[in-house]
Amino acid sequence: MVIVLLSLCQVHGAGFPANAVAQYWGQNSAESGSTQKNLASYCDDSTDILLLSFLNEFNVGDLPTLNFADACTTTFSGTKLLHCPSIAKDIKTCQSKGKKILLSLGGAAGSYGFDSDDEATTFAQTLYDMFGDGTHKYRPFDDAVVDGFDFDIEGGGSCGYGTLSRALKSLSDGGLLITGAPQCPFPDSMLGEALNDGEFDAVFVQFYNNYCSPSGNKFNFDTWDHWAKNRGIKVFLGLPGSSTAAGSGYIPFDRIQKVVAEVEQYDSYGGVMFWDASQSYGNTDEPPNLASAVGDLVHDGATPSSLGTLLDPSPTTSAPMTAARSLTMQSSSPKPSDSVNSDDPCSSADQKCSGTHFATCSHHQWILQPCPSGLTCVSTTNDDDNVYCGSSPSAYKNNRVQAHLTILSTTNSTWAAILNARRTDPKPFGSHIVIQFPWPDAPLVSVQHGTFAQSLANVVLQIKNPHRTAMALVVRLTGTILPSRVLITPPSIHFYS
Repeated sequence: MVIVLLSLCQVHGAGFPANAVAQYWGQNSAESGSTQKNLASYCDDSTDILLLSFLNEFNVGDLPTLNFADACTTTFSGTKLLHCPSIAKDIKTCQSKGKKILLSLGGAAGSYGFDSDDEATTFAQTLYDMFGDGTHKYRPFDDAVVDGFDFDIEGGGSCGYGTLSRALKSLSDGGLLITGAPQCPFPDSMLGEALNDGEFDAVFVQFYNNYCSPSGNKFNFDTWDHWAKNRGIKVFLGLPGSSTAAGSGYIPFDRIQKVVAEVEQYDSYGGVMFWDASQSYGNTDEPPNLASAVGDLVHDGATPSSLGTLLDPSPTTSAPMTAARSLTMQSSSPKPSDSVNSDDPCSSADQKCSGTHFATCSHHQWILQPCPSGLTCVSTTNDDDNVYCGSSPSAYKNNRVQAHLTILSTTNSTWAAILNARRTDPKPFGSHIVIQFPWPDAPLVSVQHGTFAQSLANVVLQIKNPHRTAMALVVRLTGTILPSRVLITPPSIHFYS
């Protein structure tokens, strides 16, 4: 598949303030009855943009479905569509303070997707009539009008979203703000085409739950800047609001300071995004809370980092992958690394990539060994001093699921990883998912959201979906490494749902 850059892309972004902070609101991801406050409570000096999350089910011909956790539970009579007068009041309050309020479509939980561009065009009119300046029998926010729409498309395929963005811009004479929330691997498997041929003002890139987080050594804000800067699109640094907000990628405030100092030098930099408000406002590790501390940092500008650049100055891109029958790794070229030779001196217990080989330090001398055929040596996400044999950052992919297996860390005896899976068709994951893969040299110890069975070379995970239906699934895995071995990732992964 070749992505063509069309002349449809126009210069946008003027609708957002410079150096802004965006917060997703509505899902109460901190999962406590007291952690998510009403929308207006977050329209303070720390936050500039609120993203109402989510409109999580939409199919042409049916009314869409909203979910705001416990913030709104009343429905229009005879429907499942929420009617939220209190949120409507808060939208107006926030807008009177100069805040931008966007409705976010998608999210991990739910069921959505288009089969054609015509469906997307029809749905654009529905969105405009229900939440914009149009008229509709059912308006969940009554006469309150959102400032735009955000596409947080975690699964369901890529069809229609470029058309949806252009149709919404056309209906509003360009007045609606349109944003996307791609995951950080570039190009995003769901929104990549839409971002190239659609009309977007900003992207809230999710720099977490993947290898390209600033918590590790493969941070790729530069790649997103390279794509965005000639389009006039602003790129936001998307971060978890606390250590419990995502499976991986959380960084504390002192690290955020250094990262912001780096990324604010890029022309496309728009600010910081948090998932979500219940987490960032409830995180008191940096008094009074992380949201306030980052609000001051972003609005005032960060001081230059004294630790040197966090980013590779030469942008790299990932080519789109070809579908395969099973989820088999698609190879890509690794970034260059410093080479060492056998018998070169080294420090105790070090590991290192040397080209496609891995080097281990034994008795203060490097010993080089090749990775298995088709694999290459890769540094773990969180530490350059530990390595594994794999095909990261490439994805496992077939015509229904795409997955990234990110090795977060390894030691001489243990490993930790995140499996981030996304549906590539409109059918969501169900309540129970079975995942199978061959992994003979990496005995499992724990699996988030489920159980596992491992015999000889075969691993079977039984995952209980935290949501009734979901377009995406994130599972944390831990295990052990056999003595005198380097971790080798599985050649394929199979999903059954």
